[in-house]
Amino acid sequence: MIDRISDLRLFKRIVELGSMTAAAHELGLSTATISNRLAALEQSMSTQLINRTTRKQKITSSGSRLFELANRVLAEVDDFADEVSCTERGVSGSLRVSAPLDLGHTHIAPAVECFLNENPSLRISLWLTDDVVDLTEKGVDIAIRYGRLQDSSLRLRRIATNRRIPVASPDYLARMGEPRTPWELESHNCMVLSNEGNCFDQWSFTINDLQQSVRVSGDRDSSDAELLRHWAVAGKGIALKSAWDVVDDVINGRLTPLLVDYCPKSVDLQLLLPSGSHMTHRVRAFSDFLVNWLKEVDRSLNKAKGLKS
Repeated sequence: MIDRISDLRLFKRIVELGSMTAAAHELGLSTATISNRLAALEQSMSTQLINRTTRKQKITSSGSRLFELANRVLAEVDDFADEVSCTERGVSGSLRVSAPLDLGHTHIAPAVECFLNENPSLRISLWLTDDVVDLTEKGVDIAIRYGRLQDSSLRLRRIATNRRIPVASPDYLARMGEPRTPWELESHNCMVLSNEGNCFDQWSFTINDLQQSVRVSGDRDSSDAELLRHWAVAGKGIALKSAWDVVDDVINGRLTPLLVDYCPKSVDLQLLLPSGSHMTHRVRAFSDFLVNWLKEVDRSLNKAKGLKS
């Protein structure tokens, strides 16, 4: 029975990742081992589950039915194991959580630390990235993301609203002056986010009820959003930041929000779960904890002038 459950997990990941090679790499097994176990599973069921050639694989109709069954069965098995384990030792097992870089460092990492202290039998892998990722392909159990979803099949829990605001240190503003309109940013040192050589130097504002963009420039850019915040705190220039990322800096006087009356309307901060996945006890427990944790952070935005829309 245990071997059959293990084979179902293996089959499920082969389908989700799209190849035996990818599954082998993730699971730390050889491709030959993966191939042999899949062949043994097919033989035990007297049907081919995946048509494979040297270049590609394609799931059969029987394989599709087994994949749906595997999702349901494994979810129930995991949920039962979670509940039994939770009764004895608290939440246990493992979770993979994804979040944006700066939000992850500032707010998600402390939440993970607190939850792990309360549940020492749990292991959390925290993956911080500003890239849009496929939750199922990457094996992510929970993701925190801003803005509109590209994948409408994902399940979500809305946590709060957020908006992006230009910020600078009091020292920088004392030296360079405070911009009063978006166009005045053109004469300031604006530090922008970049990705693979592309700089996001068009900052959007609401002017006379219309969405307009202002092209900014400066002496530096970075793919690391957290570094932009550090540069802003150090007085190097103006950065466009999520209100959530700078709330502590604003409350403690390290950064000043700018042009708040021109900043666009808020976007949602959301907790996402992969489509079609059964919510295990550990996923449910950490999701509830994380949502409550972040709602507390959201309430702190009310203490920071200019951050809450």
